[in-house]
Amino acid sequence: MAPIDVTSAAGWQTIEAYLPQDFEAIAKEEKVLEVQYGEAKITSARDLLRLILLHAGADIGLRQTVALAAEGGLPQVSHVTLHRKMRLAAPFLRELVGRLTRAGDEVSPERWGGYEVHAIDGSSFCAPGGDGTDARLHLQLRLSDLEIVGVAIDDRSVGESYKRFVWKPDQLAMGDRGYANAPGIASVVEQGADVLCRVNRNSLPMRTRSDEPIDLMAWVRRLKGHTPCERQVVIYSREHQRVIEGRLMAVRLPPREAEKARARVRREFKGKTSASDLEAAQYVVLFTTAPAPRLSLEMCLALYRLRWQVELAFKRWKSLCHFDRLPKYRDDTILTWLYAKMLLALLMQRMASGASSLFPPDPQDDDVGLDAVESHDHPVARPRRRAHAA
Repeated sequence: MAPIDVTSAAGWQTIEAYLPQDFEAIAKEEKVLEVQYGEAKITSARDLLRLILLHAGADIGLRQTVALAAEGGLPQVSHVTLHRKMRLAAPFLRELVGRLTRAGDEVSPERWGGYEVHAIDGSSFCAPGGDGTDARLHLQLRLSDLEIVGVAIDDRSVGESYKRFVWKPDQLAMGDRGYANAPGIASVVEQGADVLCRVNRNSLPMRTRSDEPIDLMAWVRRLKGHTPCERQVVIYSREHQRVIEGRLMAVRLPPREAEKARARVRREFKGKTSASDLEAAQYVVLFTTAPAPRLSLEMCLALYRLRWQVELAFKRWKSLCHFDRLPKYRDDTILTWLYAKMLLALLMQRMASGASSLFPPDPQDDDVGLDAVESHDHPVARPRRRAHAA
């Protein structure tokens, strides 16, 4: 799809057609246009959005943004004025994103045992000319409206973990293999929430209730056909000094899907794949602390398939919208920038296909650009965390 110039009248009309009709009223409700002193330079949500989307969408600095905007006929404002608005605009952009994602009930709590489902994902990025990872962005995303509930930016020594975020009862933390470790799972459970994650057989040892070790591969080899199966297990967190009861679930993939999974493993390990890795790739193995009466085996498998859709969305955001470039330093402007990127991604999907913003069609190639390269120098001086009430 050709890029749209938000500074032109025709380009903005195209974008505005996909926005909520009352977006001006939403801006007033969020008080993003108010000023304490002097005369307001940005008096409409339309002008504010065009400035923010130009800044985030083109990955340019604030000074260049206001200069280009002025050339395009937008209000002439200073980069300081735009920065002040960026500090206030996150709630406004969050509401717009929520409005664009509330059409369906795919992830409503009523559908998933009353759980408010949160997807966790991490992204690595590096400075220009860097070799390897300089920092990591961790996101906690509520799936019912794509609200960013938590953001953490840490240096490269900090890996993926549920411990990065705050949890509440009736929330379900859903993550991939990187989050399958006992300390992280224990942190969620201790806060009253539950976990659903893909099992990493090397980082999540499990035992029976009678304290016998479980040979995971021996168990999955006994699966009959493609019928899913589950069993009760326990894990132990040394850090929290507690035993956690849960359910181990598995299903053998159909031959075609299994071959795709093996191909992904070969690409991931770059020729250093072991026979056990290739064998394990043909199974989907999950762990959850959710009780069976609340979230059945079939529901857990269906919900994790939803996790894959969310992961594809993250890949698109990174590839098409540079979602993982963080040229910001303040928590409030980082959040505004992230929501601006997300709004752009949703608008692009709506324009391109008209499909549901949360469940777009599967791409032909599921390996959309994963390598993220930062557009500006971003020294990570401290972990940043931002949590919002659900």
